[in-house]
Amino acid sequence: MHVRTTALATIAVLAVTLTACSSDKPDSKAAHAAGDSAPVANQPSESRADVRLVWSHTGKDDSGDTSVTYVARVTNPGNSLASVAIDARALDKTGTIVGSGQETLPNIPAHTTLDFLGTLGGSFTQLTGTPEKIDVTQAKDAFGRAGAVEQPMLASSELKLTQGSRDDLFTNDPFSYNLTVKVTNNTHSDLNGMVTQQVILYDAAGQIVGGDSGSSDNAPDNLPAGMSYREQWTGIPAQDKATRAVYTVWEG
Repeated sequence: MHVRTTALATIAVLAVTLTACSSDKPDSKAAHAAGDSAPVANQPSESRADVRLVWSHTGKDDSGDTSVTYVARVTNPGNSLASVAIDARALDKTGTIVGSGQETLPNIPAHTTLDFLGTLGGSFTQLTGTPEKIDVTQAKDAFGRAGAVEQPMLASSELKLTQGSRDDLFTNDPFSYNLTVKVTNNTHSDLNGMVTQQVILYDAAGQIVGGDSGSSDNAPDNLPAGMSYREQWTGIPAQDKATRAVYTVWEG
C-alpha cells in the first residue's frame, strides 16, 4: 500500500509503456532528467538553478479539501552537484498567498534537469482561499549556512507501472496507477532513517498527466551500501492516461 507523506533522497528515471493520450497542461519540451549513476563524492554546493513551473492541477482529496499538485522543472547549469531549494506559492486572483511551502530537492548532477513534484493544501495544510496561480522560484539562502545540504539520489531499476483501481485513490482524479520498483543504495555509506520519493506520470507525447510523493511500506530502517529493497505503490492519481513513469528517490 502507498502511504501519502514526504521524507528521503535519490533519483532514477525509468519508462514503462502503457497507452497513449494527451496532457491537460502541455509542456512540449521534454526534460533531460538526472539519472541514477551519480554517487555523491563531495559536498554539493548551493548554486543558482533555472526553475520554472511546467504543470499544475487543482483537485480535492478524499476529505473534500482542495489541494494543488505542481511540477517544477529545475535545471543545474553548473559543473558540479547542486543543492537547491524552491519556494512554491499558491496565489488567489488578487495575487495574495493562500498556501505556500519550501522544499529541499535532492542533489542535482551538473548540466541535468529534475522534474520535482510538490503539493500545496489538502487536509493537513489547508489553503486559505481559492488558488488561481502557482508561483515557483529558487529559495535564496534557504539553508542558512555556507555550503549546502547533502541529499544524494539513489539508484532504481525494474520499474513496473500498471493501471489501478480508482478505489485506491486519495483524490478525485479519473485515473489510478500502481507501481513496483527496486531501490539500491548506490552511495558509499549505510542509509539510516527516512527517504523521500516521488513518481511523475507522462503520456506518449511527454506531457505530465499526474503523479504523487510518499513513503514506501518497505523502506528499511538501515540500508547498507550496495543493498536493495523493493517498493510497492498503489493509487497514484492521474488526470489522463499515462504511458510511462519517472521515479525519483533520495536520502533526506
